[in-house]
Amino acid sequence: MILFQSIKTVGNGVAGFSLLALLVASAILVRSNDWYTPGSDFGYYLGMVGGILMLLLLVYPLKKRVKAFQRIGSTKPWFIFHMICGVVGPLAIIFHSTFRIASQNALVAMVSMLLVAASGIVGRFIYVRIHAGLSDHELKLDELEGDETSESLNLNRDMRWAPDVVTALMDFRVWANQPSARRSAAALQFFKLPFVEWRVRRQCHNRLTVHLDSRAASRAWNAKKRGTRGLQFDSLVAHYTEVVTRRAQFEMYKRLFAWWHILHLPFVYLLAASATYHVVAVHMY
Repeated sequence: MILFQSIKTVGNGVAGFSLLALLVASAILVRSNDWYTPGSDFGYYLGMVGGILMLLLLVYPLKKRVKAFQRIGSTKPWFIFHMICGVVGPLAIIFHSTFRIASQNALVAMVSMLLVAASGIVGRFIYVRIHAGLSDHELKLDELEGDETSESLNLNRDMRWAPDVVTALMDFRVWANQPSARRSAAALQFFKLPFVEWRVRRQCHNRLTVHLDSRAASRAWNAKKRGTRGLQFDSLVAHYTEVVTRRAQFEMYKRLFAWWHILHLPFVYLLAASATYHVVAVHMY
């Protein structure tokens, strides 16, 4: 199961990289060739579509704050729609501009839009890290540490032959969850955790390599079986350290999300004002 999740993650990464490469190539072609201008029919309607999608971003906050909207469907589809508008809208406006800034009001509108888009990406990143909830992180850790009856791979049963690896992982969990009396120390540990996690993974990988090579020799494993076992236990270690890190960072991400809410709304108001001014200026002059 863990190996399947890792393969799925890699697949998603390849798809995301391919989409990004396609967007970059399209941007270069649009910038290098005069296929259309912002004032042409195609450019105008492209900007209109982007502007409407950016305005529709305001629907999701209304869903959370206005009672009449709260009765229409569940929150999740609204949130997905909000994310789609927040990605497709800015892309449409950027391609509308043909990657050129022709006026000061266009510059202000573009900067405002990019601030909102960047803020939305940051908010989404933080939201993903707190969405599972503290109890889910604890449950995953219990499953990964496991017992005799657990069906999936776990540390206590399936890695008894590598006690030093299990000890290193347990030590990492203890260190990651040490309470910090000072906020500065908690913030420092928050930013240190991914680097320490990477170091622990590398150490465990090196130790697992030694253990698995020894087991492969004593049990006459072929190269394919040795490779599969290496991937399985590397994936188990990676999944465990990731859950430990997310569990330890959970409270800080909750604080960051609260601060993000305070900062994101002014960016939206700035975008609405600058976009309105830009549209009025374009049609007047």
